[in-house]
Amino acid sequence: MSKILCPYCRKEIDETEKICPFCTTKLTKDDYKKLLFSLGAGLYILWFIANIAGFLILNHYPQILTIKNKDNELIFSLIEYIEICIQPAVIILVPFIIAIVKKYKIKESSICIITIVLTLIIFISYFIHLQKAAGV
Repeated sequence: MSKILCPYCRKEIDETEKICPFCTTKLTKDDYKKLLFSLGAGLYILWFIANIAGFLILNHYPQILTIKNKDNELIFSLIEYIEICIQPAVIILVPFIIAIVKKYKIKESSICIITIVLTLIIFISYFIHLQKAAGV
């Protein structure tokens, strides 16, 4: 049998050990992998709902898209929406990228990444549509 180092006490132990016999720490390697999809899915759902809620508000109050500051620039421009939309999307992608790197559910993680990118493209396209409808 092969030996490994306990990540906590750094003593050599058998790789099949579930609990370190020296420091009594539970040694589950793959517990976090199960959380990756839950975390990624939860973040995706929150991001999706937040964008839909924002679109409902913009549909109801399209004049928000035409408000300008003292320099005659749009307060809520396409660039600002892209920044607001892409930053959370990148964070949402992280658990799925980690899963691929750790070789855990590669196919499912790839599908999730593609879904997030497509959703992002749809959201940005719809924002452009709302801007055109508001006359921007």
